[in-house]
Amino acid sequence: MREFIQVRGSALSCNRKHSLKSGQRFSWETSCLPPALAPTVDVPWAQPWRSYTPTAFEQLTMNLHVKGKPVHLHIWDTAGQVDYDRLRPLFYPDASVLLLCFDVTSPYSFDNISNRWYPEVNHFCKEVPIIVVGCKTDLRKDKLLVKKLRKNRLEPVTYHRGQEMARAVGAVAYLECSALLQENVHTIFQEAAKVALSSRRRNFWRRITQSCCVVT
Repeated sequence: MREFIQVRGSALSCNRKHSLKSGQRFSWETSCLPPALAPTVDVPWAQPWRSYTPTAFEQLTMNLHVKGKPVHLHIWDTAGQVDYDRLRPLFYPDASVLLLCFDVTSPYSFDNISNRWYPEVNHFCKEVPIIVVGCKTDLRKDKLLVKKLRKNRLEPVTYHRGQEMARAVGAVAYLECSALLQENVHTIFQEAAKVALSSRRRNFWRRITQSCCVVT
């Protein structure tokens, strides 16, 4: 039996061409999923021979196996602009797991995890497990980018700081990836599927327990 899981990409990472204060524009999936996943991810921008124009909201699909069981992921690519603040909550119901992502070279997007995204998802999806994801790790050692950050007395977000953020927002895990180097991308979705399935089982048994009563 195939499991169906709803994944929400609620936090977005900055486009590389944007300045540190220009805000967030493109979705995390755009920068996270490498062309190597094109056979398993039904999205045009995962295929190097096709162009992709990011949209406000888009549903993506991915098939994988978790502990030998087939899993079908529905990944919702949600817009992060303030203009969509009223529409975005419409996509949160039925979410099985939330991925709060940030650009490790953008302290602005990192701070938004706790300042903006966590308060929003905690309000609309209080019981849904969270995974915090640091994106674009290949740029941590980009000398030109690091130099620009230092001019503003800033630096790339370290793995340790990412872990601290994950703990601060009650996330079940902190993961990092690089689309350019094709590192850990598939691992992130494998972990998301495992977390979602585990959460489903806990919720099922919680409902069973709550529905039972003891007569003495």
